[in-house]
Amino acid sequence: MEHTTFKNGSDFMRKLIQYIDNDDKRDKQYQFHSKTIFTTITISNFFTLASHHTMQQILQDFFRDNLVAHVNDKISMNHIFQLTKLFLSNNHFYYNNTIYRYARGSPECLGLSETLSNIYIFQWQKLLLNKLSIGGELFGR
Repeated sequence: MEHTTFKNGSDFMRKLIQYIDNDDKRDKQYQFHSKTIFTTITISNFFTLASHHTMQQILQDFFRDNLVAHVNDKISMNHIFQLTKLFLSNNHFYYNNTIYRYARGSPECLGLSETLSNIYIFQWQKLLLNKLSIGGELFGR
């Protein structure tokens, strides 16, 4: 399975053409053909997918599976987890003369929100791909 990230529609088309042109290296059963299926999944609630507890657990799993014990000598993974917990539990917003606290997810306008959501999707994607038997196919996000 070829895995890649698509930045936009033209990037997808370029990588699809590369995939098609490169099909001489794969078995005949995996070649691009008229019955090839394209699937798109749109997530409308990207930034509120999971509870804060779930996001923290996913972040810990991600670090455990993908990173070393310390990012550098000055900050430990535990500090990152504590700061993330502080960030998630202290996001408030004002609407209709009332102050609310985010119970799930976090504001879209913050970079850490997007990072946490992408880590969540990445972990979900790994589970999906492990269950599917995709061999020699193009997969991207």
